[in-house]
This record gives sequence, C-alpha cells and structure tokens, in this order.
Amino acid sequence: MEETSVKEQKNIKQAYIPAIEEMQSRYEDDLRREASRSLEYEYNREIEGQESFFKAFRKFEERDDKIPVYSKEDNVFYEKYKAYVEEETANQGKKIQEIENLIEYERFFLRFERRISSETNNYSHFGSNSATRYRVDCIRGLEKELKKILESSPEAWEFYYKRQLISDIETQHEQRLVAVPYVVNAKQKVIDSLNLGVPVYIVGHLGSGKTQLATEAAMDFTIQNKIQSELENKMEEWFSKNPNAKEKDAIQVFKELNEERKLYYKNILTNGSKGEIESLQPLFISGSHNLTYEDMFVEKTLSLTHSFSQGSYTDYLNMIIGDFYKWMDEHKERLEQMTDEEQLQLKIQIWKSFSDLLVASNSSFGTVIKKVEREILIAVKEGRTVIVDELNTIAMQNLIALNDILQRHAGSTAYITGVGPVLINPGFGFIGTGNLSTQMVNYEGTNELNPAFKSRFVTIEYNYVPQKITGSLEDQEFPEKNELFRIIIAQLADKNGNIHIPDSKRTLEELFRFSQLCRVTQNVFIGKWKGNEAQKDTGMDEPELRESVLSIRNILHVLDNWNQGEEKDLSKALWDGFISSITYPDDQNYILSQAVRFGFFPAMKGWKVDTKGIGEAAATYEEIRTSPYYYVRPSIETLSCLDVVHLVFGKGTLRRVLTKELKEIFEIDIDDSLRIDVKKYQKLDQQLSHLEHSKELLEYLEDNEGEK
Repeated sequence: MEETSVKEQKNIKQAYIPAIEEMQSRYEDDLRREASRSLEYEYNREIEGQESFFKAFRKFEERDDKIPVYSKEDNVFYEKYKAYVEEETANQGKKIQEIENLIEYERFFLRFERRISSETNNYSHFGSNSATRYRVDCIRGLEKELKKILESSPEAWEFYYKRQLISDIETQHEQRLVAVPYVVNAKQKVIDSLNLGVPVYIVGHLGSGKTQLATEAAMDFTIQNKIQSELENKMEEWFSKNPNAKEKDAIQVFKELNEERKLYYKNILTNGSKGEIESLQPLFISGSHNLTYEDMFVEKTLSLTHSFSQGSYTDYLNMIIGDFYKWMDEHKERLEQMTDEEQLQLKIQIWKSFSDLLVASNSSFGTVIKKVEREILIAVKEGRTVIVDELNTIAMQNLIALNDILQRHAGSTAYITGVGPVLINPGFGFIGTGNLSTQMVNYEGTNELNPAFKSRFVTIEYNYVPQKITGSLEDQEFPEKNELFRIIIAQLADKNGNIHIPDSKRTLEELFRFSQLCRVTQNVFIGKWKGNEAQKDTGMDEPELRESVLSIRNILHVLDNWNQGEEKDLSKALWDGFISSITYPDDQNYILSQAVRFGFFPAMKGWKVDTKGIGEAAATYEEIRTSPYYYVRPSIETLSCLDVVHLVFGKGTLRRVLTKELKEIFEIDIDDSLRIDVKKYQKLDQQLSHLEHSKELLEYLEDNEGEK
C-alpha cells in the first residue's frame, strides 16, 4: 500500500503541469468527443424496433473528426481540473436552482397578497401595501444575487446558459416561440396586463408571430393561474397539518409542490387528452368583415325537431304494454271465439295501432329557434381567455358591443345585448391581434380602430426579433443580442445541444450572414431601412418590399430545405426554399441583390445575378446559373453544447486565475522540488529571449540569401 502511494507521488512529480488555458481547451475538446460519440449512440437508438431488413443493410458515412488527440492522456493535473469543473458546475447549478426557487416562492406569495387585496377591493385594483412591497424587494435582491453568481463563477455561467440552450431546443421542437429576450418581454407584458384585468391588443407585421405570441401568453396565463390557485390550497392544507413548521420548511414543500404542478401541466400539453389540452387553450375567433355581433356572443339558429317528449324509452314501452293488456282483458270473450291464428293476427294489429298512436302523441315536428353561446360569452362565464385574431378587420359597429366587457374586471357584472347582465369570472382575459399597415404594405380588409375603442386596450407592438446587420460573426461584441441567429442555431442543434454541420467555421459564418440578410428584408418590409445601409449597392433610393419577407416561417423553410448541408449549400437552399417562390418581381429582384451583398450566390460557384431595375421581370433559375449545379459536401464537424453556448451567449465568465479550491488541489500534488526561484526564472527567460533573437536572425539571413 505504501509502495503504491510512493509510486503515485513520483508520477505526479514527473507529470507535465499544463497552463489553465490549456486545461480548459483540452476540457472543451473532450466535450466535443463526447458529443460526437453521443451522435453514434442516437443513430443506434433509432434502429430499435425497426424491421430486420432495415437493420441488416443500414450504413453510415465515414467520419474524420478533427479533434486533437493529446499525447499525455493520463495527465494527473488535467484529470483533477476536469473533475473539479464537473463537480463545481453541479454545485453551482444547485445554488442557482435554490435562488430560483426562492424567487418563485416570493412571486407566489406576492400574487397571493395581491389576490387577497384585489378581492377585498371588489376586484377593482390590486393595491400596494407593506406586505407586497416586502415581496417585491425580496425578488429584486434575489435577482441581484443570481446575477452576481453568474458574473463570478464560470461554472455557474456554463450551467445557466447550457440549460437555456436546451430549453430553446425543446421549445423549437414543440413549435413554440424560442424564449429570446424580445419574446420573453413581450409575453410578460401580455400576461401582466391580463393579470390586471386589462385587455391586450397585439399589433405587428406579416409573419412576426403575433397570433402565436397571443396563444402562448394566454396559455401561460391560464396555467399560472391554475398553479397559483392549487398551490395556495395545498400550502394551506399542509400548514394546517403542520402548524409549528418554519418558513424554511414551507419553502422546501413549496419547491416540491411547484415542480410537481409544473410537470403535471407540461405533461398535459404533450400527452394530455383532447379535453385536458382544450381546458388550457384559449378560445379563438378569426376576425373578418363578415363577423357579426352574434358570431361573438350568442348565435341564433333554426333547428328541425323530431323527438320524443321527455321520458325514457322504458317508460314508453311499459305504457304500451299496460294499455295492450288492458285491451286484451276488455275483449277476452271475443278473442276466445276466434282461432289461434286469428287471435295472433288481431293482437299484432292492435299492438301496432297502440305504438303508432303513442309515437304520434309524443313526437313533435317542425323548427325551433335555438341560442348557442359563442366564444366571448363562454370565456366570460367560465373565466377563460379569448383571442380575437385580426381584430381590426371586424366592422366597428360590431366591435362596439364589446365596450362594456372590456372596461369591467373579474368579479363585476357586464351587460351583454340579448343576454343581459353576466358575471365576469376570475381568469377571463381578452386578447386581440391586428396587422400593421405602412405606406408600402397595406393589408386588405383592415380598418383603423376607433380611438375611444382602442383606448380600452394595452397596445403592444410585436415585430421581428433583434439582429445586428453589420460585422461578421467573429467580431460581435455582444453575441447574445443577435436573437435571430440564436433561433436559427436552436433549430440546428440536437436535443443535447450539439451541432453537426459541414465545415463548421465557414458554415456558421454563412448562417450568421443569412440571419443578417433576413433582418435586412424585415427592416425594409416594415419601412425601417433608414440608417441600416440596406439601400446601398442596390441602385434604389428607397428600397421596398410589398409582399415578401424572410419571416421566421420562411427562415425555417430555408433551413429545412438546406437540411444541414446534406445535399446543397445555403445559397441553393435559399433559392429553392424561398426566393424561387416569390411572385412579385420587384420583391424577388431586391432580395436577390441583397443576398449577393451578403455573400450568397457567388460567381465562383456558377451563379450570375444581375442587378435589375424596378418593373423588370423576375429572375429564373436558368438565368442565374452559368453551369449545372454541383455540390460536394465538406466533412461533418461537431460542436459541443458548450461550443454552441459560447456561440450564442458569448464567452461568459472567464477563469483567468486559479480558484482557491483549484490551488489547494494542485498544491497537494506539487512538490517544492518542482518549484523554481526568481533568479533561475530570470536566467531561463534570458536564454529564451536569446534563442528567439537567434531564430529571427537566421530567418532574415535565409530570406536575403533567397533574394540573391
């Protein structure tokens, strides 16, 4: 045992001591190797449950991963560094989750306080008091504490943003809006307004995602209300059984119950029954000029009736049997005078007569007027959210009918024409959406809302997510502000946050330029082209797009068409997935010219895009190709989850010095004999400088000899 220990110490003394930057670089390479191996694992999982033919003849491409292989694989200091990083990441993750739980607990209590205050004031307002202000201050303090941890610990930063990336990917797969800051802030504005009982009007341009935002905000609002109500009841129930419990116990119980409830509703949205999912979804009305008052509240319909009067079929049958036997008794003597066959025929006729008479007397024929409750009335009565899509296409005289509902709060009564007074139940919310028109883009059938009517809403303008349109990927000072690029990256990553793409450096730069091109088309479409240099190199003083824009929907079409560079490059995918389908020539020609400006459709790869003037015909594929399209896919490279995090969120908190914990770990292993004094270090430094000078002199002499 002692012999082994001595041997280990000797190996440690002889071990190469890497710089901290080298150890971090090696750690990141290890993550890439693990990401590459996880891809193979996923391939193997795909074939589970498949037929034998598929399994027998399935084949894979040969991969040549360009990840450095280190000669000192068993370096003891690196292994200790890696173990420390992994353990510290887990520890910091626990700290972050504890703080986040405290924030959620304080928010839960704040909403509890506000509900009590609101009910006390007959739902007229929430009101601020000493108790609510205490919770608000607690939340702010905890948010500052969380920010401080992220700024001080590389592992905390890595945990936090890795988790954010995985969440982005899951959200994308669920076809929900990726939670970039612009989306999060807009959604929170909607939810805050609904909590205050104020209706919301979301306006924006084509393909910005207004309706999706409204739907998700409404669902989040509903789920939050349900969880809040359930947690209030469960916490009260728990405390009644544990009256001597401390608040730290309450916080722990809250954490468990809150996680369970969130998971419950998440499972409903993914695996719930139709009825369960519908209970969480908002009611929906598609606005149009033909939409009437009745379409929103109560629809009167004519119904053809042909039904029995009230009572079960058993009751009717018993009635017939009773009458039949009564008739038999009254005519017993006459029946006895008949033959068996005559008796049978008579009984059949009598039974049929009784049946026909009963049906005739208990059936009603004709039409009746039925009242069918529609979405807005249902939402008011049941305390649900209703969305009126394209609100500004509905005739103003029909919208006026909403006035009383829009200015009332939960707990009060609103008057509805044709129905009367109706109690507005808690949970009711109203969201309208509408398209924004500009001088260049005008949506047919839209109207300007009456100012008095519009004043009842909180109006939120929701457009395209932010993206810098200048500079390359490498020189972005604040990469986290490129939110459109972040959405694109989330679309390409696998469920573990890794990305597998050809020639990763070139492709990522190309994808970044693609995100810039998308944002330029968006700016021009909404008329915000000034100052962004979008008009340069186009020959147009005022660029405009009337019908086409690279919205999120169209961006995803292009990415799907590209399919991670499997069969075509991004230029060809951009043409096939979007530009070729543009029917308005001026729009197509402008977007093509901008695509060329951002490096797409290069001449060296057989493309030829000529600048066209306004009014010229649209370009065809044959016009812009000088030779048949040929594509050779570069070798596939792997980016780890951490690489992707750095790509979209920046480098984060860097470790420039050894932490106290790392110093303690390394100092245990480093013997004094391995240390170097100042004089020896200075001597070695002089020798190194001399060698570098000699190298430069030799190179100079070689160059001059070459010139001679």
